[in-house]
Amino acid sequence: MPDSMPLPLNYLWDELLKVSIIFQRPVVQRQFLAVILTTLLAWSISRWIWSQLRQRYPQLNIDEDCNQRLEWKQYGLTVIQYLSTPTLVLGAGSIVTLLFQQWGWFAGYLTDSLNVIAFFLLYRLCVGALFIFLPISFVKRLRVLFLGPLFFVCIICYTLSWFFDLRQLAQVNVLTLFGESILLKPLFISILGLYFWNMGVFLFEDLLLRIFQGQGFPNPRIRHVVSLLLRYFLIGLGMVLIFGYVGVSPTAVAAISGGFSVGLGFGLKEVISNFVSGIWLLFEGALKPGDIIKINGDISQVVRLGVRATMVQVVKDNSEEIIPNQIFFTQNVSTLTGSNNLVFLSLVVGADYDCSPPKVIEVLLSVAHDHPQVLEMPPPSAFALNFGDSSIDYELKFCIADPLIFKVVTSELICAVWQAFADHEIEIPYPQRDLHIRDGGLQVSSPPH
Repeated sequence: MPDSMPLPLNYLWDELLKVSIIFQRPVVQRQFLAVILTTLLAWSISRWIWSQLRQRYPQLNIDEDCNQRLEWKQYGLTVIQYLSTPTLVLGAGSIVTLLFQQWGWFAGYLTDSLNVIAFFLLYRLCVGALFIFLPISFVKRLRVLFLGPLFFVCIICYTLSWFFDLRQLAQVNVLTLFGESILLKPLFISILGLYFWNMGVFLFEDLLLRIFQGQGFPNPRIRHVVSLLLRYFLIGLGMVLIFGYVGVSPTAVAAISGGFSVGLGFGLKEVISNFVSGIWLLFEGALKPGDIIKINGDISQVVRLGVRATMVQVVKDNSEEIIPNQIFFTQNVSTLTGSNNLVFLSLVVGADYDCSPPKVIEVLLSVAHDHPQVLEMPPPSAFALNFGDSSIDYELKFCIADPLIFKVVTSELICAVWQAFADHEIEIPYPQRDLHIRDGGLQVSSPPH
């Protein structure tokens, strides 16, 4: 914690009042009006130039969702897009600053604004350079989630330094918790530090997975496990480093944890159980993204395997379901893609007693062999099951390689069997009953065979 004495919160309001007085001066208003008008004019000219280039070279337009790197011509247009606005603003602002100085007007804030524009130009140049080495989609995520907010925070701090003494501002006491003063600087560093550290970890994990995939890393399960464990380790390490840097009081932490230990113990019992179950699932490799499982009576595909919960996509309605990891240890879960993706299916059909069983079996096997989704190895097989009331029942067993299409294949085979039976004059009989009317009432019996 800083050695200097904390300042009351009223100090912040007094400083804001001083800044509002500064903005009431015409000399300050003139400079900021010049900055706003110059920026709008330069931005309009830049957008016009960019629209003309897109119309002239439509084949070089950049796909926002492309995962590839830019071609050299596309990269040239990207550089123009990223550097045209700050370059024009910097040039126009320099001209306006020279005019102010020549007219004898105060141009201090204009000069500081030029520094901001120069820094913005450097930032856009760095982002444009990343397109050479990294895929477009990753660079855009990096810009939106990390580089853009980081640049914005730096600019805000630099702009505040025009009007405030940041060292004094950092000592403002925001609130008091368990007898400890919470100053503005530690609060600021904690919030922003946690955000940028977590975003950096997620982006690093994304980049690591792209590198593993590009290098042809053989085992996707190990790749997923390594990235997931690395993510949680780095997030935990970042929290320890940030809280240690800002000087979080161990007394306050002990008081908070002691007061909520009982409640958290009961409330987090399920979370801890799911966390431990997720770690075991990752190390055992019992599940991995892409697996087809049967849980809660539905066939689903594993979309994402997390430490706390697993997200699956239900096949029948394409909905997504989040399943706590402990469910996989407390309930029976069937997997259709454990050691392989082969799925054995069967189709039961009845044929008339007048048809020869070997002929019916031959027709069933012919239908199975003709279907493109039915595997030849292991080969399909057909059996005569039993003598029914009005038909002999047969079973066709076959194997497919994709568990998600079992309904489609079964439906197509039913249609194909019906057509093959019709072509070979094999009848699928209806159930029959004989009615005998006697004086004592109605008696139902089956016909003799």
